[in-house]
Amino acid sequence: MQNSTLAEQSFNGAENISLAGPVTFSAIADLARRVQGVGGIQAKGGQQELAQVLGVSDGRYPAADTLCFVDKPVRQGTIDRLQRNLVITNPAIAPSLAGCSMLVVPDARALFIDLLGLLQANPGFSCFTTLADVQPGVDPTAEVHGMAVIEAGVCVGARARIAAGCVIKQGTVVGSDVTIRENSVIGGHGIALYKAQDGRVLRFPDLAGVFIGDRVEIGTSCSLPRGVLTSTVVGRESVIGNLCNVGHGVKLGPKVWISVGTLIGGNVSIGGGSSLGLGVAVRDNVQIGDNCSIGMGSVVMRDLPDGSSVLGNPARRLPRVNAGPER
Repeated sequence: MQNSTLAEQSFNGAENISLAGPVTFSAIADLARRVQGVGGIQAKGGQQELAQVLGVSDGRYPAADTLCFVDKPVRQGTIDRLQRNLVITNPAIAPSLAGCSMLVVPDARALFIDLLGLLQANPGFSCFTTLADVQPGVDPTAEVHGMAVIEAGVCVGARARIAAGCVIKQGTVVGSDVTIRENSVIGGHGIALYKAQDGRVLRFPDLAGVFIGDRVEIGTSCSLPRGVLTSTVVGRESVIGNLCNVGHGVKLGPKVWISVGTLIGGNVSIGGGSSLGLGVAVRDNVQIGDNCSIGMGSVVMRDLPDGSSVLGNPARRLPRVNAGPER
């Protein structure tokens, strides 16, 4: 396994979480009718009707032969890739997905969440996503403190050092020469809630994982939850300071510097070589380019292009901010 490569590849999406065994289109349609009711669902075969579903993926970055949902307009390139998926969608979006195999319901997101719960129970999902072809286990050269907790379904690389009080949960891949300091939790559950049209408040199950590249250092009492459908990724040689929260599905490129007390919302992308100063907050779904510098206490609300230098609340462009050391 070349774990440092994982972090850089992950920016391209197309990740999926494999089922323990294939499930047929008709079986999933039957499960959907059990949840939704016979009269509340339409099953439409595509040009090449998907015979089996092998896993689940994010409808924005669909992987072939998987179940996903689409409840907002997507680009033509994504629609082309969805031809090889079973797509849960709503009546407003369905006409744009002509040729796809679909289950059409009023509340696509709610049905998808309900089905994930059923599929978790039977047939279940694999430990790791398709970002890594690894087997669970702790390398014999790794140093794991006796008061750390390593769950089943974790891969820990050579010479990694995991300190007292750490909890490393299923679906986590820790690269070589990684340091995780006291009381950090890697792979825990994030907050991903959805209020369904029928009034239920549903929680997306966290099915993806956490991938930590080689020579990463994670400070004391940090939280890095696993992703929902795309994994949380920390690129090689990145540093995360004490008391930081890195949200679910975040993607950090190589050699990112994150100072103490930083809060990063879910599904943020931060390019390689970027530095975040003390106490920075980044809104969820923001895209930050390569080699950006974000000054102490800044609140980042919008995407930043490569080489940006910002400071303040909200963060504004400045000629030059030195948020971290040269690396």
